[in-house]
Amino acid sequence: MDDMEALIPVPLSWHYQLSDYEARRVREVMEALDRHRAWLELSRFGNGFVRQAAVRGLAAQPSAEALAALLERLNDWVPQVRQEAAAAVEAYLAPEHAGLLLQTLAPLLALASKQRADHGTTLARARSVLQMAQVSAEVEGAFGTCRGKAARFVFELLLEGVADRAALLTLALRHPEVSVRQMAVDACGELAPEQSLPLLEEVMRHGGASVRVKALRLLLPLLADPREYLRQALLDPSGALRCLAHWAAPRHQLDPRQVLLDRLQQPAPRNKRGWLGLLSLINELQESAGDAMVRQALLSPAPKVRLLALQSLGERGMAEQLTALDDPSDKVFDCALGLLRQQSWAVFDEALEQRLDLHWHDLPKARRWALLALKPSWRQLEYLLWRLGQATDERAYWRDALGSWCDSRYGMFDPVTPKPLREALVQRVKALEETGELPAGSLTRLL
Repeated sequence: MDDMEALIPVPLSWHYQLSDYEARRVREVMEALDRHRAWLELSRFGNGFVRQAAVRGLAAQPSAEALAALLERLNDWVPQVRQEAAAAVEAYLAPEHAGLLLQTLAPLLALASKQRADHGTTLARARSVLQMAQVSAEVEGAFGTCRGKAARFVFELLLEGVADRAALLTLALRHPEVSVRQMAVDACGELAPEQSLPLLEEVMRHGGASVRVKALRLLLPLLADPREYLRQALLDPSGALRCLAHWAAPRHQLDPRQVLLDRLQQPAPRNKRGWLGLLSLINELQESAGDAMVRQALLSPAPKVRLLALQSLGERGMAEQLTALDDPSDKVFDCALGLLRQQSWAVFDEALEQRLDLHWHDLPKARRWALLALKPSWRQLEYLLWRLGQATDERAYWRDALGSWCDSRYGMFDPVTPKPLREALVQRVKALEETGELPAGSLTRLL
């Protein structure tokens, strides 16, 4: 405590004194850590007197860590601590400390959302310092390593004072932060066409989807004939880019369906990206002429491609849906189930029963019951009773399976199974319950 008392005399109006525990904890920190690290640790202490002492200690040893701690204390719940922190931060708002400001942009910018005090002046002062000509090289050097809000802030700073705007945008369009690339594309719209055109065309070759959407929107009025870009966009895996291309195509005398038909005359795509773009366009245009290509896509190693291929075939792909019930991907399996549920169970019931007969024990439990659930409820019961009747060595297994199935029911709504068949099934369950092969109450759960 001697260190702290030497730094800050206790004000006469200070009513809150350190408890024995707090005094002991402060002493432990001061003894265990070097002075700078101790002040960093104590700047978050629960007692305001301790935090105030830590703020003054940090003010004497400028560093990025100290500045980050001081910025946090600018929003402290104790007014006196906020005042001490504001005085300490003031010393950093100078060109010689621009590097430290750049290292602490995240906590600095976070002040904008803090409500205990008005931090607008601090933010404005920091911004003014970083806009000075003598620190421009430092700001440019920090741009490539910034992320998130800090990267966007630095980009805006550079954009305001840069002499060679095109060179900055070239750099920004390659920035790791996608939001910065999006801002850079928007800024390209303020350049002269001869400057923005090569930048936007480069984005269309290598940019991410969200960036390419912005670039294409700006390119359309710049190009005398943008149809080649629109053709590529119609076959792009990005839904947003295809949507823009569908909107723009008629305005440039381009027929999306003809683009698709022309593509179908070419070899199948070689990669996932190509498949996703082609299948998406087939799906959007509901073009059955692409079915042969879609069936090739079902052989793709990428589950997302197989999933989209199934969706593209729709009700035309029942055979493929049944085959997809063996797909190792749960998403593809679930998609096939969903598509089969949209069709009459009687159409595929024979193939379904063959699959259940042959592979019941090989199937994972969840898939086994999901396949059985493709049947109407009473037909599920009919199948389980049939398997029980056919069983010899496995009778106990099928008896337990039937019992579990009955136990999971709570009334059954099945408008497609004829009443005579339902009544016959009820009698069989009743008989099994009477002989003790099914638990008491099994029939009640079905009715």
